[in-house]
Amino acid sequence: MIVRKKENGFVLIKQHDHSLVSGEFAAHVKQEIEPRETTLYAISHHDIGWRELDQSVLWNDEADAPYSFDQYPMLPKVKAYSEGISKVESFSPYAGFLCSKHFASFFQDAKDPVGQQFRQQELTRQHRLRKGFTGTEERNSDANFRLLQFCDDLSLFLCLNDPGTNEHPWYRNGIRYGGTTYQWVWEGEEQLRLAPQFFSSSFDIELPYQVVDKNRDIIGRGTYRFRISV
Repeated sequence: MIVRKKENGFVLIKQHDHSLVSGEFAAHVKQEIEPRETTLYAISHHDIGWRELDQSVLWNDEADAPYSFDQYPMLPKVKAYSEGISKVESFSPYAGFLCSKHFASFFQDAKDPVGQQFRQQELTRQHRLRKGFTGTEERNSDANFRLLQFCDDLSLFLCLNDPGTNEHPWYRNGIRYGGTTYQWVWEGEEQLRLAPQFFSSSFDIELPYQVVDKNRDIIGRGTYRFRISV
């Protein structure tokens, strides 16, 4: 889950719903993407491994709050990462490679043995998958990996900030991509644009959420609807 604290409880957004929004962003970029189908699949499904974990809320008793993805216990988290990458790989080895590279990057400086083992496992997977690359896949793998990370950040911004605000410390100073710093600019609580311009046209996105209180009861559900303008 992606968790955002509110006065009356916590807003929860499922990781796979967030990754589907990442894919919508990628589908509307101005730049050409090659290979397009498998790259968009990787971006849209990079968090598919969280689907089972996000069927229930894991509570952090010490913090008296739901576990968010960045604080989730390591063992079940890396297991979900690995299984999710394998699911994507079963659709497309190239898409699986991009997701593997994405998650392995989280553990580049890992001190935890579990994280170190996961990273080594994924580096081995990447080496195996890369042997089957086409020329187009090889030429574009680094660029498509960076696009996945950028679209992931664009979507996380919407999940971690209340509509109309830019308060989360990860994104207050913008998001770097390709040597440029991009900023989300709110034009109301349901409309925003990315500056400088990055998308080819305006489009709409939907982001389901639920709200739980400190008694761990679900007290609301809904869908954020945003208009992304150019």
